[in-house]
Amino acid sequence: MRTSTELKSSATGTSSDLFQTAARLAEAAVPELADIVTIEVSELTLRGEAPTPGPLRNGTALRRAAFQSVRGAKPAYAVGDVTRVPPATPYRQSLTDLCPRLIRDLRQDGRWLARDSARARVIRETRAHSLIVVPLVVRGVVLGRVDLYRRADSAPFGSDDLRAAVRFADHAAQCLDIVRGRVQERAHARLLQRDLLPEVLPSLSAVEDAEGHVPEEGSGGEWFDVIPLPGARAALVVGVAEGQGACSAVGMSQLRAMVIALAVRDLGPGEILACLDDVVTRLTREQTAPGRRSLDMSYAGSSYLCVVYDPVTGHCTASWAGRPELVVVFPDGVVSTLVLASHPPLGATGRPFETTAEVDVPSGSVLLLRSGGPDEPHPGPDTAVERIREVVDRSGPDVRKIIEGVRRAVSQGPEPALLVARTRALDPENVATLAVPPDAPAVAAARAWTSRQLTDWTLDELAFTTALVVSELVTNAIRYSGGPVELRLINDDHTLICEVSDSSSAAPRLRKAKPIDEGGRGLSIVSELTQHNGIRYTADGKTVWTEQDHPA
Repeated sequence: MRTSTELKSSATGTSSDLFQTAARLAEAAVPELADIVTIEVSELTLRGEAPTPGPLRNGTALRRAAFQSVRGAKPAYAVGDVTRVPPATPYRQSLTDLCPRLIRDLRQDGRWLARDSARARVIRETRAHSLIVVPLVVRGVVLGRVDLYRRADSAPFGSDDLRAAVRFADHAAQCLDIVRGRVQERAHARLLQRDLLPEVLPSLSAVEDAEGHVPEEGSGGEWFDVIPLPGARAALVVGVAEGQGACSAVGMSQLRAMVIALAVRDLGPGEILACLDDVVTRLTREQTAPGRRSLDMSYAGSSYLCVVYDPVTGHCTASWAGRPELVVVFPDGVVSTLVLASHPPLGATGRPFETTAEVDVPSGSVLLLRSGGPDEPHPGPDTAVERIREVVDRSGPDVRKIIEGVRRAVSQGPEPALLVARTRALDPENVATLAVPPDAPAVAAARAWTSRQLTDWTLDELAFTTALVVSELVTNAIRYSGGPVELRLINDDHTLICEVSDSSSAAPRLRKAKPIDEGGRGLSIVSELTQHNGIRYTADGKTVWTEQDHPA
């Protein structure tokens, strides 16, 4: 029979599933120790919970976890079935006093079998004539029971066999307890993961409908989010934090918080990725520093995909690390996989990189984001497109049905995090643009144009404050840029957005003016009049933006 180290390795080295571990343990004992071995574990153990120390309470359900025989035999209970443990039988007695039972000859000492017809039938059919029953106990906690039988063509069990069976049961209990701890950790990680994920995705004008999914049996580090951005845009994000269990869930929440903090600063997807990679590299370096107590936390190796959608232009920009997938389903049913070049996961190289891809999508398109690890096998683009096309044909426009269909159709490798969103473009009538000449008199014309536009949108209550904002931002743009200036107003569902773009990359700086200063109060006034404001850098310069809530 294998050593305890071999048993633990075979039982827990390749799987964290209790049934597979029990099966490997049963295989290790047949035929070296017995001709037939059954392992049963309590429901609490299967859920990862630890029963209270002491005898197993009456009424506690046991479930068949493994059955192994030297020759084909039909078990009394199939693997996965709840088993019956009648009173006044060795099976029940061993769980009550936590002592093993040796029945050398079932033919002479088997009257109790009348109370257990299911097992009695199998004993007769297999011609089993000797039995050892041993409880699976760790630190006084009963996890289940192992039953060992010998057939008529094998010698009956003796005292040496009983001692070997007890040693085997001790090893088996330790292996199962290790896996039970992992099951418990996974359960805690899933609870933590769900508490840290958004309960409800935000309702945005850029997204008609969105639905996310993380796997039930994942690592706990899978996540998704929809983040509202300035300019009525939306960031769609999926990712997987490295690691397992609660530490992975905590790492996921920290990565998500980093992405939100960077996104609301109006950084582009490539800039978000570069900053995120830098932070992950720094944190990993700190955690692996000599003398630092390890918390089993790891950020390096995490994967990530961020797609920013602009409902005004219909333009999408994506950045990623690892091997995620982005699929676009156009309104006419055409399915396209955006080719994302393979790139290292976060923190893997320590070198800065700006990975971006761009695509234009019409309103009503479906964006499907699928997370993935650095080594996760993916189906080829043609195969993935064909499978997803079939899913969309069956599911129709419902994003929830699309997610369920994709989960069933694209099941290769570990189940990933998924995010499906249907895009929605802003009505062109809710977007107004004015080219402003670079001269001072144009400021008054911009104010007048703004007032007329807000009247057309029945937002007269915001006309005065917005005119002041436009006056300040356009004046600064003309004074400091020296190039073309563009004023854009966006009437979002609940927000009025004002954007002034120019060709200069120099940003205005908010400062507190002294009482004797004649200027320097413009941006302070803008901040007081608006709910949010900021700067977005572009390839041609910058955009200074403000947001005001619609009147109640």
